[in-house]
Parts: sequence; C-alpha cells; structure tokens
Amino acid sequence: MVLKTLLEEALAREGWHLPGGAVEGLVRYSHEMLRWNQRINLTALTQPAEVVEKHLVDSLHLLPLLRGSRRLLDLGSGAGFPGAILAMAMPELEVCLVEASAKKAAFLQHAALCCGLHPRVQVRPLFARGQAQEERLEGFDTVVSRALMEVGAFVPLAKAYLQPGGKVLAMLGKADEGQRPGLESLATTQGCHLAEFHCFHLKPSGHERALACFKVL
Repeated sequence: MVLKTLLEEALAREGWHLPGGAVEGLVRYSHEMLRWNQRINLTALTQPAEVVEKHLVDSLHLLPLLRGSRRLLDLGSGAGFPGAILAMAMPELEVCLVEASAKKAAFLQHAALCCGLHPRVQVRPLFARGQAQEERLEGFDTVVSRALMEVGAFVPLAKAYLQPGGKVLAMLGKADEGQRPGLESLATTQGCHLAEFHCFHLKPSGHERALACFKVL
C-alpha cells in the first residue's frame, strides 16, 4: 500500500492521469522487481519513495515524447526502465525490451507475464549490435534507452532499428542546458534533427534530469 500511495501522490503532483489499471500494474511490477532484487541485482534503489520517484516517475516523463508512437524498442532495458513502465501507461504501445543479462531478461519475461503485458511486451535476451535484420529487431518507430551508453554512441546504434521518420529518445541524466549545441551538432552528423530537449527536476528530491528527442530525417 505504501508504494501505491506514494505513486498516486506523485501522479497528482505532476498532474498526470494514467489509464485504468495502470497504477495497480505499476505497483505490482515494482513489488515483483523488489522481490527478485533479493536474489539478483536489479536495482540499488529499494526504498518505496526512491522506486516511485527515480524509476517510475522518471520513466513516465517520456510520455509526451511518445505521442504517435506504436512500436517502441528499449535497448539495455535492465529492470524494465523505461520500456515496461511506458507499456503499462500506454495500452496501445507495443514494446520490445532488449537486455543482454540473462538474469535480468528472465525477470523481464516473468514481469511481463505476471503483470499482463505479454504478448504486447516482448523480451529479447541479446546484446544489441545494430544488426536489425539479423537480430530480428526491425521497423520500430521509437527507440529509447536509459544510461545504456554515451549519447554520441547511442544515437547511431538506435537509428539502425528505426523505420524512416522514427525517433530516438535519450535519457541523459543530469540536466544541463549547455548540452543543447552539442546535441544539435550530433543530430546533424547523424542525419537527424534535435526535435525536443527538456530539462526538469524530479520531485521531491530535486534531482536533475534531461531528455532529448532526435527525429530521423
């Protein structure tokens, strides 16, 4: 009940409204993650308030950037952030979670079944190398990652899995408006344009975050 209360308070603070059953699904997912975390290393954050703020709410900040998206690829999904969380909040979204760690991939497969996300959410236990056809990871309209690698390496990797006109979403960690010129330059060299760049603070901790959306030309 603590997790649910904290999540409901966080959603009210942000002014967000999730579809029916999403809150319960997110709470169940979090409980399963914490239960598995006692056996395998999924997250260093185990306090309910930290899980809600730095995993759930952090992931949900991507929702405005997903308007119009139908097929999402989450590279290096780890414990399912942000891909599984976004799937819970967007029932129309098909999601593929790619995770090289067999143990983490096993958790993701369990959680997808346990939380009613399968078959809309698929798990692929592999190391993404940008070989979309060989890896059977083609035709996504959006690719996302949280802290998989430095953004300059992530954008060209993500592009390999996109259909024309697709989007690359990068969760950049600490917010810094000074990053914008470098991101615009990166976009130009990669045949993209920087469609959106947002800096924000997580509440209530005040931790800084930044999101970049690259649109493939």
